[in-house]
This record gives sequence, C-alpha cells and structure tokens, in this order.
Amino acid sequence: MASDLPPLTTSDTRASSISAIPMHEVEPSPVDVDDDDPNALLPAPATAPSSSSSSKLWSFSSTTNFLGLTPSRMLHILSATQKYSTLPPTIYLAMHYANTALIPLATRSAIQSDRYLLLTRPYYQSFPLEPLLIFAPIITHVLSGVALRLYRRRLTAKRHGAETHAQRKTIRYAPLSTTSAAGYALYPMFVAHVAMQRVVPNKVEGSSAGVGLRFFAHGVAQDPWFANTFYAVFVAVASWHFVTGAAKYLRLSREYVTEGGESGAVRRKWRTRIVNGVAAAVASLWIAGGLGVVGRAGPGVGWEAKNWDRIYAAVPLLGRLFR
Repeated sequence: MASDLPPLTTSDTRASSISAIPMHEVEPSPVDVDDDDPNALLPAPATAPSSSSSSKLWSFSSTTNFLGLTPSRMLHILSATQKYSTLPPTIYLAMHYANTALIPLATRSAIQSDRYLLLTRPYYQSFPLEPLLIFAPIITHVLSGVALRLYRRRLTAKRHGAETHAQRKTIRYAPLSTTSAAGYALYPMFVAHVAMQRVVPNKVEGSSAGVGLRFFAHGVAQDPWFANTFYAVFVAVASWHFVTGAAKYLRLSREYVTEGGESGAVRRKWRTRIVNGVAAAVASLWIAGGLGVVGRAGPGVGWEAKNWDRIYAAVPLLGRLFR
C-alpha cells in the first residue's frame, strides 16, 4: 500500500512548508549587495523557484515601467544616484569642517578664524557652486533614498502577490540601518541650520556676508543652553552619518567582512569599534572648535551686534529670544 505511493521529493516538502507560512510573517531582510550587479538588488522571491515560478520570475524581472526600465535597472539607477550624490557635498564639508573645527582649535580665536572663513566662502557660497556642491546633491541624496526604499517595498509586495491595499499593508518596510536613521534625523537639523545661516540673513539684509563665526558666537551668548544642546546634537548626528556612510562607501564597514568563524566575528567587531572611534573623534573636534573656542567668544558689540539681533529676531521660534 505504502509502496504504491510516489516518494516525497525535497522540492515537495520545501514548497509545502513554505506555502504554509502566512504572508504577513514573511519579511524580507535587507542585505548589502554590490551596486555593480543589478540583479542582486532585486528582492528575493517568497517561495523556492520551480519550473513554473521561474518563468513568472523571468517575466517579472524583464517587465519595464513607464520609463522603459526593468526593475533591476531602476534599482541600480536609484542606488547609484543615492551613492554618488554624496561626492559634491564632501568637497564642501572638508572646507566647512576646517573652518569651523580645525582652524578655531589652531588659532584659539573666533576673530582670526572668521578671516579664514571669509577667504573660502566665495568658493562655496556663490552661484552656481553653492547649489551644485550643497543643495542639489543633498536633496537628490535624500529623495533617491526615499524613492529607493519605497520602490523596493513595491517590488517585494508584487513578489508576494499583494494586489489589494490591505494585502500591501502587510508587507513591512525593511528595517532602517543606523546610518540611514541618522541621515533622516540630520535632514531637518540641516534645513534649520541653512535657514538660520543663509535664508533669513538674505531675507533681512539681502546678503549673508556678515554671517560668520562671530555671528554664531553672538547667538550662543543669548541662550547658551539651547545653542550648546542643539549644536552638540547636530554635530554628533552629522559626524556619525558622514563617517559610517563613508565607511560603507569605501567598503570598510563590518558588512564587508566576508570571513566566517571566530576570526571573522573578531574582525567585524574591530571594524565597528574603529568606525565608531573615528566618528567620535570627528564629533569631538567639531564640538571643541565650535563650542569650546567659537562658542565662548561672547556677544557682539555696536552696530554689528544690532544687525545680528535683527537677523536672529526674524528666525521662526528662536526669534523671540532677541526681541
């Protein structure tokens, strides 16, 4: 009797065990892939491919969107856009870090450091360098990251056969990495910083030529607790995002240690410690130069201080401290 039954195959048992799992329990886990391999960017299918599912997989991966791009090609473009849009701001960041952290630590004077800031300002605060080096790449970096996250979830929902809105809601987003989370937290602080240093001065005085390190010191002197807290958090989050992002860009982070076993675990642990140490050092120097030197310069005097008060008074929410 039992011998008349066909024997179970590995594919039968695997398919039956997988199909028994509810769709809402199947969560794709993000993995680090090579951006040069477009197929590696596609989310993994929910079930083991068989002869019939392989044809569906091929049909899905070869379909094109309204731009005429396949899913793998679209993912590759979004990933490359997010990755390489960080290059122009890196040039600006190197100059800005030197002006606000290293030079103040070397001169121990906000007035002398301000002179170096004024010398380099025309290189990155003039048209078209400012939008090309700072604003356009950063906006592109953020938007491509959001689009990449949404598009990957959309592909995952299609792979799982989620067609209705209720079914798509059961497909979770991939967990955010600490680097990505820091980037999303950094963006509103960056917008506030740009508004205070560039947008509001241009609106009040028609130029931000008088805004420098002593302008920052004047603001710190009005409310040291708020200014020191905001600046320390801003710099810490920025340093973490920049350093850990650069480590991933250069393939120096722990994800790129492919060695297994105990030795691989030790190497990953040390990679993490080194990256964290570099991020802490960058943030410490930035806080020491920005708050330890410039932040202690005190308020401005005379007509310069009155102009700064007018600018700070026009800043939303913060302006009440200067009225």
